[in-house]
Amino acid sequence: MGTGNPRRVLIIGGGPCGLVALRNLLHRAEFTDVQLVERRDNIGGLLFLISRYHPPQDNSGVDRVDWDSPAYPGLIGNVLPEFLSFSGKPFPAPTRPDQPFPTLRETYDYLEDFARPFFETRKIRLNHEVTRVEEVEEADGGGWRVVMTDWTTGESGVRKEERWDAVIITTVWFENAYYPNVEGLHELKETGKVRHAKTWKGPNGYEGKRVVVIGNANSANEMAAQLAPVAQLPIYRSTRRISIFPSLPDNRIEDVGPVVRYSSTAAGEKVTVHLQDRNIENVDCVLFGTGYYPDVPYLRVLEPKSRTEGSIRQLIPLTDQTIQPARIPSLYQQVLYAHNSSLAFIGALVSFIPFAFADLTSTWLAGVWSGRIHITTSVEDRLLDEQLRLENLHKVRSETDNPSDLHSFHFLGRYELPYAQVARAEVIQAMPELGDVLAKWDDEQDTRRFAMYGTKLDSLYAIAGEKRPEV
Repeated sequence: MGTGNPRRVLIIGGGPCGLVALRNLLHRAEFTDVQLVERRDNIGGLLFLISRYHPPQDNSGVDRVDWDSPAYPGLIGNVLPEFLSFSGKPFPAPTRPDQPFPTLRETYDYLEDFARPFFETRKIRLNHEVTRVEEVEEADGGGWRVVMTDWTTGESGVRKEERWDAVIITTVWFENAYYPNVEGLHELKETGKVRHAKTWKGPNGYEGKRVVVIGNANSANEMAAQLAPVAQLPIYRSTRRISIFPSLPDNRIEDVGPVVRYSSTAAGEKVTVHLQDRNIENVDCVLFGTGYYPDVPYLRVLEPKSRTEGSIRQLIPLTDQTIQPARIPSLYQQVLYAHNSSLAFIGALVSFIPFAFADLTSTWLAGVWSGRIHITTSVEDRLLDEQLRLENLHKVRSETDNPSDLHSFHFLGRYELPYAQVARAEVIQAMPELGDVLAKWDDEQDTRRFAMYGTKLDSLYAIAGEKRPEV
């Protein structure tokens, strides 16, 4: 079950979750070795902006381009510096009085500065792409077999295989673009008329185009706003619910209802978007700001003992995009794999303040793996956590007729504060020296967190040079 205390830990992913997990395991617990691997040539994860071109790998003529990210030029965040600050490392104060939200560059600079000591101590390996993580039987020594490609050695890469006592995976969400299951979408993708926010790099190339944007969360709203000055008007924004995310009213953007079907001309040159009450014809491109789904395709775990007692256990995928409700299954506290607690996920939980949440949960994990925080050793008790969450999620979803309401397994919503308070209390009991270091996670902090939406709307009006209407 992997209930012992691991000594050697590998962290996969060099984004904010991986970086803060690296710091917390190195500084808040004692392990023999902790390292982080990142497949790109710099840290940042979803905040990594520059996509670098690589020459052909071999004589096949196939090019390799570095993995893209959802970051784009001009991006301004939706989280205030207070909640972007890792404990003990305050985020620099904003320099613009009307724009308290950091730019992409400012956020990246903060992460780069945070990561610098770990480069100096060689705890981060860049250009290392993990292609397989496999659980190892205890009879064979336990732990995890990790296969990766080292791209630092040449254009074709070199295969490496390593064994680690424990693994932290932080690459759960943003590689897996989610598209709603709508009739005609598969065929539409084949025409090349579909784009996702994951690859959005700004409105260049959309001049004069007729565009439909799907969704009305942050990504969809930002794409619609950037398209409005250049694309054919109106910009259509298809939504299923009232958005809680701040955006400016714009008469160049027309909100329409849900899409029920897509079709295209015989040559695939134009798209018709079929709504419930009308059609939008002669569309050049459909842009999806519909989020992501949790999946770690390179991960394989052993079949749980309870299902195959006495037989040879096979390696099976833990995650799959067909799992419903969408989730990383069999997690305890949405961090630890219930059947083997030497596998953990930081960043699976969805929070509106992900930096602060990753800081807290990885500190809690450091306490658990160092033996300072005690958790149940019973797999059944660990799985009860998931069962209760699924039952609650089913109840909440049964009370709404809107499938796109923000009710998902990994999004805690109003349960985020009590979850964080319990985790923090366990950390402070085990590591009282962190009492004045970790974020408080109290009602006052929660009030400031919810107030960010109003602050963000004020900043959008300030950028536009407009006065916010009186309510």
